[in-house]
Amino acid sequence: MTLARHFGSMPALQALLYLPAILALLILANIALRWSLADVYATQVSHHLDAGKKNASNQNAKQWRQARQHLERTLELRPAYARYFELAEAFYQRLDSLEFRRNPLIQELAWHDNALEALNYARRGLRLTPSWPYLWNKLVISKVLLKQFDNELTGGMERAVYLAPWEQSIQYGVAILGLNLWPSLQDTARLQVLQAIEQTLAMDQINHRKVYDAKKVLSHANFSQACEKNSMSMTQSQLHSYCP
Repeated sequence: MTLARHFGSMPALQALLYLPAILALLILANIALRWSLADVYATQVSHHLDAGKKNASNQNAKQWRQARQHLERTLELRPAYARYFELAEAFYQRLDSLEFRRNPLIQELAWHDNALEALNYARRGLRLTPSWPYLWNKLVISKVLLKQFDNELTGGMERAVYLAPWEQSIQYGVAILGLNLWPSLQDTARLQVLQAIEQTLAMDQINHRKVYDAKKVLSHANFSQACEKNSMSMTQSQLHSYCP
């Protein structure tokens, strides 16, 4: 009788053992579904931004509102994914550019503080991926648009330059941006600009690209000030060979 009860209880015991595995599979399936849906919504937002690059005049307020709903849904479904924060940063950066150009669409949408929104999303993304130089570069741009020439801007420039030493778009961007804003930058930030200038000139010799033309750096009105700063720097630099 005892043996019969033993075998009779086996299915129940097996079901009990399988229950955690079944629950785990259900949880994983739910996560996979949420992530898949997030990617669908994110793709819609990306398409919206790409279409705006080609012809922003074709986009109306309804399309922008729908795109923001898709973005919000994306972040709800997958709130700890850095790429989506980068997408959100790009979304609000685009809105800020429309606001800067006094596009009537902004008044209709009544969305303000877009540059600050872009900065906050860049910060959130960097908390997840602090080694991603492109997002550091976007943080720098947001800080500049907000005219926040502080330690965070200096740190962002340092991380962007350090993490992407051979990325022309970043080095050239920091070099030109830094020269444009030279009088407003902290002393430490100017050192990062010098590093970016040196890297830009080195990459231009290896692979000259018109869009990152080093001549624009050398002919910049504030390049002489950069040379003066370089002459006072304790670090070894090849920049002096380009200075007057």
